[in-house]
Amino acid sequence: MRINSQDITRIAVIGLGLTGRSCVRFLQQHGVTADLFDTRKNLDVTAIGKQLSVDAPSITLGALANSDFSKYQMLLVSPGIAISEPVLLAAAANGVLIWGDVELFAHFVNVPVLAITGSNGKTTVTTLLCDMGNDAGVKTVAAGNIGLPVLDVVSDDSIELFVLELSSFQLETIHQLSTVAATVLNVTDDHMDRYTGLADYAVAKQRIYRHCELAIVNRQDDLTDPRERITSISFGLDKPQRPQDYGLFDDALYHGKQRLMACDELAMIGQHNQLNALSALALGSQVKLPLASMLKTLTKFSGLAHRCALVPTTDGITWLNDSKATNVGATLAALHGLSSHQGKLILIAGGDAKGGDLSPLKTPFSQCLDTLILIGRDKQLFCDIYSGAVLCDSLEQAVLAAANLAEKGDVVLLSPACASLDMFSNYMERGERFITAVEAIDAC
Repeated sequence: MRINSQDITRIAVIGLGLTGRSCVRFLQQHGVTADLFDTRKNLDVTAIGKQLSVDAPSITLGALANSDFSKYQMLLVSPGIAISEPVLLAAAANGVLIWGDVELFAHFVNVPVLAITGSNGKTTVTTLLCDMGNDAGVKTVAAGNIGLPVLDVVSDDSIELFVLELSSFQLETIHQLSTVAATVLNVTDDHMDRYTGLADYAVAKQRIYRHCELAIVNRQDDLTDPRERITSISFGLDKPQRPQDYGLFDDALYHGKQRLMACDELAMIGQHNQLNALSALALGSQVKLPLASMLKTLTKFSGLAHRCALVPTTDGITWLNDSKATNVGATLAALHGLSSHQGKLILIAGGDAKGGDLSPLKTPFSQCLDTLILIGRDKQLFCDIYSGAVLCDSLEQAVLAAANLAEKGDVVLLSPACASLDMFSNYMERGERFITAVEAIDAC
């Protein structure tokens, strides 16, 4: 395989999850047989081998420290593995390329690419932008952190536009990804079990601006501003001051002085989703998607499951499933987005805080909430910033407590500000359990 005028033949793929397996398939298509590694000791290598047409004995399991990677030209590292591992740092010091699948994609893609990252909202914006492209008649595919590995689709000649959702982990191994436009939607405290602090996390996010023609930044979040001198436009909650910027004014979306649409025409709920809409419009305009078509998409796109999604009921209470809010920033966004609601606001939160700082929630909780209901392993941490919370042992118990407190016109929001793995297999299960519990109460 020839990359940057160099023949690359000695490659190791590290991590055999969804991303790693897509790397192996792509390399096989290009006549390269890679050595395979995974840190899990109990991985079913026979099943993996059959999926990849690779003999099971060629898969090395266990700690990476037991392997010598200096003999390779390239290591394709899955996002779940930190490139700060000493054995990987040693390989890099010996000139070994430490790449991820997105960097490999960057050397083979031949159509425009838009890239999106952020602590919160990136899946919504990616999906919305993909819909905008396809609604406009442009064959658009969303890939990356959204679940479709980029190498599985890079060779599809029918695709006219890629919209990539990129996590900070993926961005760590990106070096030459060229994009028409890229955005960091926001940067809030998350993944502090992998980064040394918010600044370190922000640096990883900022890598998305390398080799982008235009940076699209959040005016209300300085950590989204490019640290390098590149052309940029902005979006924000305020009235845009420059003709190229996007913003909100008089309950409407604006591009400069041009009124685009009223906020109540959006199918999505909440001010944070108005920001998502503005960022999608800014990105789509850079690849010349027709404005009228993009605005029409916004009247139909109601958001994604488990992201401030309405649970239909007959009780007159607004039940919102925001189970995807796995960090503080996501819950802050949901609370801010509901700042104009009528009636009481009851929040169900808690779970695995992942070592994050909950203190930014203290003031919004005191200003916005009528009742806080807590579940999960780290619920006591919330009690340190909010007195009088209702403590529950299960999500079902929390929903019942909320139903007993709520009246017609009130809002009950599940927005945990925590990961779900202490009680559920993932945030989707948590959200589905919430929906089931609400529906059961509504049926009584």
